[in-house]
Amino acid sequence: MGKYINETANGTPLGSRGKVQQLLADGAKLTDATWKPNLICVIDNGLFEAAAYMYSEGEFEEFNGIDDRPKTWLIHEDAEKISDESNKKVNSFYR
Repeated sequence: MGKYINETANGTPLGSRGKVQQLLADGAKLTDATWKPNLICVIDNGLFEAAAYMYSEGEFEEFNGIDDRPKTWLIHEDAEKISDESNKKVNSFYR
């Protein structure tokens, strides 16, 4: 699963909580839980939140079908870009 989002479009790291508010301030918009391009899911895990880019309909179905943790759905025109940049930084750390 997942292309996680750990920063805003300008590279500001997202906190462990408050990701929805930070992404909204970065230009995201709230949406419903239906597949569409540039979709982001923020899942509330209690102690922390996880934000992930829904890069395919299959990815969306997997996230939407998991347990009943609270989920917030967003559209962000840079969703793919900010997920890729985060993953490049994280992956390069382990090389």
